[in-house]
Amino acid sequence: MAFLLVLLLVILYSFIFKTNNHPIPALLTQLTGLVPPSKGLSAAFSQIVRFNFAEAQLLNSHAMRVFSFFFVQLIMRLGIVLVTIKFQNLIGLKVILADIMISLLLFIYCFYPLIEFTFKVLLQLIQ
Repeated sequence: MAFLLVLLLVILYSFIFKTNNHPIPALLTQLTGLVPPSKGLSAAFSQIVRFNFAEAQLLNSHAMRVFSFFFVQLIMRLGIVLVTIKFQNLIGLKVILADIMISLLLFIYCFYPLIEFTFKVLLQLIQ
């Protein structure tokens, strides 16, 4: 339920704030000058929830991929909540393990550009 709430808040945040009106600044870029692959995601998400996919792609080339994680997770969480309500907590270990594996693989696929960037920056800092 908590994850479902977080997913809904991400989508709500995207609806509320338009492209250039996001209160969360790109601190990494401001402090270091580095432009991470996450720069512009909030603005791109705002375009995606308004079905402006081409504009979202221009704002951040990874936006559709990252947003798809949140969208698929939202659908999965809603499905699990509905099944739990209907069958009164009869979700078994196999369903839970399948959910964990699907979520983990989806996360790695959708966030790979951001994960790769983070590891590259960390390796540069270590050297």
